[in-house]
Amino acid sequence: MPSHPIACPRNITFYQTDSARRDVLVSDRKKGLITATFLSGLLLSVTANASDKKHANQTKHAEKMARQEKARAEEAINVRGSHRQAPGGGMMRVETAARSIQTVTQDYIATQSPTASPLDLIRNLPSVNITTYDPSGNEGSFISSRGLYDNDIGLLINGMPVANGATASASMFIQYYIDTNNISSESMTPGSISVEDPLTSAAGGALSITTRAPAQKFGGTISGSYGTFNSFRQFLRVDSGEIGHSGITSYLSLSHTRSDAWRGSGNSDRKHLDFQIRKTIGERSSVDFFLGYNHSHYYANRYPTMANFQNDKHGRPVTTPLNYTAEFDAASPANYYGVRGTDRDQFYASLPMKFALNNIFSLNFVPYYQRAEITQNSASRLQETRTYSGTQSLPIDLNGDGVISSATRSAVSSNAISLNQQGGIVASLHWSWHNNEGQIGYWHEDNSYLLRTPMSQMNQITGKTPEDTDVSSYYRTRNGDIYYSTNYLGSYHLNSGFIEDTAYFLNRKMSVTAGFKVVAMTLTGQDYLPSTASKSSTTMVSPTPRFSWSYNFNPRHQLYINAEGDFRAISPANLISRYSTSTGNMTTSGAGVKPQYSIKEELGYRYTGNLFIADLAVFNVNVSNRLLSLNTFSNDVQVSQTVNAGGETIRGVDIMLSTRLLYNRFRPYVSFEYLHATMDNNLSAITTSGGIDYLRTKGKTPIITPTIMGSVGLTYEEGPFFMNASLHYTGKQYSTFMNDQALPHYFTNSLTLGYHFPKFFIAKSPTFKLNFANLTGQNKLGGVYGFSNNARATTGVYGNAISADSTPTYTPSPSFNMMGTISTSF
Repeated sequence: MPSHPIACPRNITFYQTDSARRDVLVSDRKKGLITATFLSGLLLSVTANASDKKHANQTKHAEKMARQEKARAEEAINVRGSHRQAPGGGMMRVETAARSIQTVTQDYIATQSPTASPLDLIRNLPSVNITTYDPSGNEGSFISSRGLYDNDIGLLINGMPVANGATASASMFIQYYIDTNNISSESMTPGSISVEDPLTSAAGGALSITTRAPAQKFGGTISGSYGTFNSFRQFLRVDSGEIGHSGITSYLSLSHTRSDAWRGSGNSDRKHLDFQIRKTIGERSSVDFFLGYNHSHYYANRYPTMANFQNDKHGRPVTTPLNYTAEFDAASPANYYGVRGTDRDQFYASLPMKFALNNIFSLNFVPYYQRAEITQNSASRLQETRTYSGTQSLPIDLNGDGVISSATRSAVSSNAISLNQQGGIVASLHWSWHNNEGQIGYWHEDNSYLLRTPMSQMNQITGKTPEDTDVSSYYRTRNGDIYYSTNYLGSYHLNSGFIEDTAYFLNRKMSVTAGFKVVAMTLTGQDYLPSTASKSSTTMVSPTPRFSWSYNFNPRHQLYINAEGDFRAISPANLISRYSTSTGNMTTSGAGVKPQYSIKEELGYRYTGNLFIADLAVFNVNVSNRLLSLNTFSNDVQVSQTVNAGGETIRGVDIMLSTRLLYNRFRPYVSFEYLHATMDNNLSAITTSGGIDYLRTKGKTPIITPTIMGSVGLTYEEGPFFMNASLHYTGKQYSTFMNDQALPHYFTNSLTLGYHFPKFFIAKSPTFKLNFANLTGQNKLGGVYGFSNNARATTGVYGNAISADSTPTYTPSPSFNMMGTISTSF
């Protein structure tokens, strides 16, 4: 029986016999038939067509399958031999684009905690500042990049926008879109986006998440995790492999995560589904369908002032406890954790399609849709003769006795129920011919945001609140209408055209790219409260040009220049004006906010050696009409208010250094960022006498903008044992525009220890790992939650007295936590 040698690295030779190959093919066909039966309803037309052509193409297809099987075998062996060459253990990737790109790959992601959010996975990149709200990964994180914040950063999954800048903050949503086990890589492009990206707000760049592709063979992965705070997680993924000879592959994954609150009372729960199916058509065309669903529940936390945090830390009395109480008190219902539940249901789908028309032209289509239904619960105490809807006083019988009396006060439930729907399509024609390539395309998107906050009866003894959809529990006015504190519908319609062309010179060592994108956007808002009913509409048209140049003057050295324009509109969610239900006074306003514009330049250098990898980028950003989102409360419900904060100038440098494998064991990584950012304007403020003056903010450092950040990381492997450790430093961050209060510098750290066991029965890769965070158990603050104008009273530019503004609030860093995971592929 003849045998065929297959070359592989490290002087290892494998032999595959013809009979063994036939056995593999027969086994694969059996598995493919089983999976085809399971998915027959979805793939009926495709499999029927494949069956019609089977006999006519049998010989040709068999030869093609043999070639593909050999290629896959060679690829698998090469991956096993060369994955250890990933720079920095996957904390860095070799890049060639003419702009800054910072990437973490599967080598690093696989070592991290399975409950880590996508933002936690990139915290060691030089350009990002990440604040983690909880170790379970369910409550989201906050991100800033080069001094710009979450709404200035676009987020994409396989080309689908997670949350555009014109919607709510994406950093509170990203963890609901994908399981860590299904992420192939995450790439941060600070300060830039691709011209075809369906994003308008990307002054801070974009984070692009790429999911893993379905496997070519039947199999899957299963894992179980348990850790501190009674946290546990189960994950299962099944790959169909290629279904028959159709070129169709798919996978389905399910996960469940639950954890007790790491501070305060309550728990969090997350159930998630990912599904992807791919159809390859020849070598250059494909159709991908990605679908996901997520349901999560958790209890919101309090965010302390600096004084309260320090007093609590050192055992001194506090004016406001750091956590909500475990027991209900009808006299102060908003302090009870049980009325702070948040529920999120999200569904999303995208269908990227690539069609090669000929050797020069190809067409791309990326339709997408997502729907998010969120309920944010709270409670307040109202008096029957002082109940307002907007500015109008409405008599409400709170206790249901048929009499409205000023002596009656009741705890009432407030359910902020929102529904956000977003859908669109990106269509583009690409060309590549000799020393030229480019694209021209169109992007359309529609978005709607509905927010209603009905006031409901609740149990005055236990604090139990009714179901969010229990209409019978809603309070009603005398004429039978539901008593709403908020009733608003916002939407936008967006149309965009773009074109980009790249020319190559000097045998493709040099490239010049020029592009242009025009965005036309119409925002509308409708307030349905009877006392404040109004409708608004705004149309904006913005050109965003871009230019880049790259020169590889040596195979190991690259220089590049990148320049872009960017604009950002206010979110429909932040156009809402909110009013107190007990006084009728306005609590937040979305009126009069202007769009933000940015101009960005970047100069970069890369060195790519056999052992050493280096990436350096120097940047400059000029922002006008800076939009900032203020976390605040309205009727004891956390809301976000957007304000203009003048202009900013941001300059700095990003550095990344790493190596491939050293001494057959080590792969170190280092990153560093220096920022010099200043505010360009004095901000207006109300004086103690009720007039207008200006705070002396010109030249001050913007809020949440650390001057220095840095990380060191190390990946170590010794046979089946592996380790990854990292230490991150974040410098001081101001929490007020006047720079009179700041979050001190702090460190975060993580450690992974793991062991790969030998193959056992059907378990192909049994692995055990331990993930640790905050190993020193420090009780510290890890981010600014709510900023303000000035923490102390001051004197304005024109000599008027200005009182202290609201006190900034902060995010405590999660305490020491550990997660143990057992996993295997099969």
